[in-house]
Amino acid sequence: MVAESSQADNDLDPLLTNNGMMKMLVWLMAPVAMESVKHPQLVQSDPREADGFLSRLEKSTLINKEDLWWLEEGPEEKEAMLKWALAEADLLLRRQNTVVTEITERLASGAATVGDCVAAIEGY
Repeated sequence: MVAESSQADNDLDPLLTNNGMMKMLVWLMAPVAMESVKHPQLVQSDPREADGFLSRLEKSTLINKEDLWWLEEGPEEKEAMLKWALAEADLLLRRQNTVVTEITERLASGAATVGDCVAAIEGY
């Protein structure tokens, strides 16, 4: 609460900043990266979700069109952003492979709680 109250008033959601949008893209591409490691053909995850996120931002009235810098660069820039996000998600999962494997095993057991997953992340 202290950290939140000490921040200056800002009407712009941090997720609507450039950094926030890039983090969202990586988060949206993480299931694609995880599934593509295990299976050559995607079954559950959909890489179009990240593209849909950008498309919804482009149509949104909550953000200035000037802040959507990739619109000026053309569709190639948007495609490059999506490829970058997938590569970053893949790299993140590979770097954290031990934790990802442990969480996967806990979830696959069917008995894992959110606390169990947090404990794996925290290293308890």
